[in-house]
Amino acid sequence: MRESNWSDLVSKIEEYNKIYIYGFGITGKWLQSQLKKTGKVVSFIESDNKKVGFEFNGTKVQSYEEFITSPEKNNIDKSLLLNTVVDIHDVWDKANKLNFTTQIPLGIYLNNHELTDIGEETKDFVGYTMKAVKESHSSYFIEKGIFLRSIDILVTERCSMKCQDCSNLMQYYIKPQNIENQTIIREIEEILSKIDHLFEIRLIGGEPFVNPNIYEMIAYATNLKKVSYVVIYTNATIKLSKEKLLSHNINFNKLSFSITDYGDKLSRQINQVTGILDDLKIPFRAHLPEWWTDSGRIINIERSEEELKDLFKNCCGKNLFTLTDNKLYRCPFAANADRLNGIPKDERNYVDINESIEKIVDYIGDIDYIPACKYCKGRSWDTPQIEPAIQTRKPLVYDKY
Repeated sequence: MRESNWSDLVSKIEEYNKIYIYGFGITGKWLQSQLKKTGKVVSFIESDNKKVGFEFNGTKVQSYEEFITSPEKNNIDKSLLLNTVVDIHDVWDKANKLNFTTQIPLGIYLNNHELTDIGEETKDFVGYTMKAVKESHSSYFIEKGIFLRSIDILVTERCSMKCQDCSNLMQYYIKPQNIENQTIIREIEEILSKIDHLFEIRLIGGEPFVNPNIYEMIAYATNLKKVSYVVIYTNATIKLSKEKLLSHNINFNKLSFSITDYGDKLSRQINQVTGILDDLKIPFRAHLPEWWTDSGRIINIERSEEELKDLFKNCCGKNLFTLTDNKLYRCPFAANADRLNGIPKDERNYVDINESIEKIVDYIGDIDYIPACKYCKGRSWDTPQIEPAIQTRKPLVYDKY
């Protein structure tokens, strides 16, 4: 495949009678809004069952499982599936089993296209999410070297909240600590020396702004040449310092915020935070708690190897690579459970970033599961939702190894 312009895709669409969109995310919604006037868009298709039943602009979302077993699957002659999913390597082969006439990765056509607001999402944030799709698809199909969509960087174990069901396991830390910037920088530079491009660094915790050195870290990360974006995940419980944002040589063109609004009692500074981001024209997405599941528990569950493989295959968090302690983990659960000594020590749970490029590549792409899966309740696409942000006064008890 080769990169093409949006106009090339528009011309190609004329060959098909029906269009389906794989992925009900921001990019999928943008695509539907662009193609609605053709009258050919039939539905969204989703692996994430939590999104099934929703609709956008009159186009409904149906599940992958529903579609693959429905009579509709046998009536898709001259049909086109446009894939908008960022983690394209996880869904491309799966989507091919739907037997559409043609499947096309949208990302290789995202050149010279128009950007618009989508619902409550601003044009800037839409552009950020679409660039992730473009770079992910281009890397997967056009061979641009070793590409990673994102890496979570743990900047602190401390949080301004104590959610008993935190999927990053902050509720288990008894004496949480901030991570030193020099330690983080050394680890980032080592992993970047092994890959060609990283779309985004996600600075997370805990609550990143509990760490007093967070502004220096933002400045460092937003000026890395191999990194396209830096995203700060915050709960808006702590005020932003406009002065520090302006005085630390931060590259605002690479910066965005993801803000979870837990309501006035918890996210007390939401108006102050979003106001400063608006003033500085820094893209952000402020949203209510989304898709909380009962996955924030360290618990030993007896599973066969086949069950572990199935759990890993269907996990929505298996590509949330997390960097800490000179190790790259597949997910924040494995990283924090290991840091807490809540699971047995096992080198298969991570790859040491000082290892060879070959070993790192194998780990990020060619494994069936990690032993940490045995201690996780799972985060499959159809896991039931739970009430978010229930607070606990004391750290939760767990067995140490």
